[in-house]
Amino acid sequence: MPVAAGTGSSPARSSMEGSDEDSPGGHPQGNRFGDPLSDEFGLSFEPGDGTDLGGKPREDKADSAPAWSELKTKAGKERKRLPLACTACRRKKVRCSGEKPACKHCTRGRVPCVYKHSTRKAAPRTDYMAMLDKRLKRMEERIIKAVPRNEQEGIASSVPRANVRPAIPGTASSGKGPKKRGADEAFAGPDLDSWAKTPKKQSLGNPADPNLLLSVHESEETRLLQEGLGALPSRDIQEHLADVFFDHVYGQAYHILHKPSFMRKLRAGALPPVLVLSVCAIAARFSNHPELTTKKRPEYLRGEEWASTARDIVNKRYDWSNITILICLLILGLHEFATCQGSRSWALGGQAIRMAFALQLHKDLDHDPARPNVPLSFVDREIRRRTMWACFLMDRFHSSGRDRPSFIKEEMLRIPLPVKEKNFQLDMPALTENLQGEVPGAAGAEDGAEASNAKENMGVAAYLIKAISIWGRIVSHMNQGGKDLDVKSLWDPDSEYTRLANEAEEMATSLPESLVYNSANLHVHDTESLANQFILLHIAIQQNILFLNRFATSPSSANTAEVPPTPFVINAGKKAYDAADRISEILKESESYFVTAPFVGYCAFLSSTVHVIGSYTSNPTIQANSRHNLGININFLSRMKRYWGMFSYMIDNLRDQFRNCAETSVRGNLPNGSSPSIASIFQYGDWFDRYPHGVSQSDFADPAIHKKKEEGEDAALEQKSELRTVEEYITEFPP
Repeated sequence: MPVAAGTGSSPARSSMEGSDEDSPGGHPQGNRFGDPLSDEFGLSFEPGDGTDLGGKPREDKADSAPAWSELKTKAGKERKRLPLACTACRRKKVRCSGEKPACKHCTRGRVPCVYKHSTRKAAPRTDYMAMLDKRLKRMEERIIKAVPRNEQEGIASSVPRANVRPAIPGTASSGKGPKKRGADEAFAGPDLDSWAKTPKKQSLGNPADPNLLLSVHESEETRLLQEGLGALPSRDIQEHLADVFFDHVYGQAYHILHKPSFMRKLRAGALPPVLVLSVCAIAARFSNHPELTTKKRPEYLRGEEWASTARDIVNKRYDWSNITILICLLILGLHEFATCQGSRSWALGGQAIRMAFALQLHKDLDHDPARPNVPLSFVDREIRRRTMWACFLMDRFHSSGRDRPSFIKEEMLRIPLPVKEKNFQLDMPALTENLQGEVPGAAGAEDGAEASNAKENMGVAAYLIKAISIWGRIVSHMNQGGKDLDVKSLWDPDSEYTRLANEAEEMATSLPESLVYNSANLHVHDTESLANQFILLHIAIQQNILFLNRFATSPSSANTAEVPPTPFVINAGKKAYDAADRISEILKESESYFVTAPFVGYCAFLSSTVHVIGSYTSNPTIQANSRHNLGININFLSRMKRYWGMFSYMIDNLRDQFRNCAETSVRGNLPNGSSPSIASIFQYGDWFDRYPHGVSQSDFADPAIHKKKEEGEDAALEQKSELRTVEEYITEFPP
């Protein structure tokens, strides 16, 4: 509480001394520059002016003007108002003296004096601006009513409406009007027309210019002509392996590439190195060139150095749809199949299928989708069709096991089947049927006569695709759950099994006269270098019959507890033996023709499983014939395992079956045709699981050592228990 004046000098002195110590200017360190209590305005105050005694400060008349009055405004005029009051004075709503660093009121009240500067600019009053905006809008409405209606559209589109209400400083405009418009006003009138005529804005979300995409695609193709040049073999080796490819690989799996065009471009150096490397890699295993045969390694591992380079180039362009890259994927997938790289072959095949659909090869287009104005020639259209059919064949071959379903549906492919090889090589256009029996492209009357000859224009390639399509449906029914979904028994005349059996047998008996298997037709196809393809076709037809009847009476084939009728069992067994014998006979005649199709090797293996059982039957005629045919098949598989690594395992599997039958026969139990189940026989697609990561170098009959499991590959799965039994601990952590 303040002390009254005159009560004594001692308390007053004590109060003054306390004021000197507590005031901002009375601190000993605040006086070091010899100008005590001076602020930025050049003013000073003496400490004992009586304010600490509770009385009114003694103000000199000469110094009654505040310090800020000597300052000028930005315009150079005399300042009449304080530019900024401190926070305490503004809160108490008293007039601030404006001194810095502390005003008189804060000094007297001994409170911190803070001057808070605001960055917000002064704005007019909101109510005044709103009133002005309303008045302007009323004026505009009166003017609009006075203007004739036929002139309002031009004025409305060219003259914007007034909006004098300013945006709040420091905020972005919301883009919303002051009042919501009705539906009639928003979606009618000149505003909608002007919105529709607004030019399109170029942004990242809009589709790019097709011409720009085309130029980028062409530049990528130009780079494709340069990558891999250093890895190419000599020109002589390139031409030699290209000839080997068209002699021993072309048509044995896929009908891809046009030999006349390919050879011309190869000699001119106009082919992408990745395509040449892929062709050299798959053909090297069949070559007898001295430079390729001197290396100490199995034939099926030849060309891996070229395949590795091509694989790297292809993997960098997996997202660039290109028919050259697509063909390389097909060829490299076949090469990985030969080297027992199951995972790689499966992955490359999946990429090829996706890229084929991206290129719209499943549509019979007369132009390139990337260049709509450039028509395609007959050869180019046929190459597109054959490439799509190659993807179809690869899909059916890869899906020939129990756990790998097919991806391409037959109803999606409405493109014509391949024409005869002569028409394709000599550029002779012709119409053919599609897989459904229709004749695409025969809309006009001029094509009527040509459409009637569509079947005659179909050669070995077309009928091979038909046979493999039946094979795919058979595998889906027998191996992938189709028979479990069929409510009818296998021997029911209306069952799916009976329908497939009739379809397979009908194809064997309904071939055109030029494709019926006999020595004359074989010789004709040999003159056209198509003998190996002709043999592949007929073995595939017999394989369909064999597979259906081989497993018709196995324990896992029946979806009910019913016992198959005896006539059905006898008939199925007879058809299986006949088909197995027919395959062996064709293989015997093919010894003078270099048949290299890997699917033929599996057909020989499956027919051998029948001959193994027949070798120990009680019928001497069947026994002698089965042993003879079994020897033919094993000789063929022994030759094939040099080029396709997985056939070594098939031979070992046959050896085990033969040994088991011999032991069973010694015990007095003769084997019968219904003993093995479908699950116990090696399937064509099972090699993916048998050889997922190649074979070992020491003994290519054994799978490669299983790769060590990577840490974290099962991170998305359930947490497994870390507890172990004594047996597991001893096994995992031996002493």
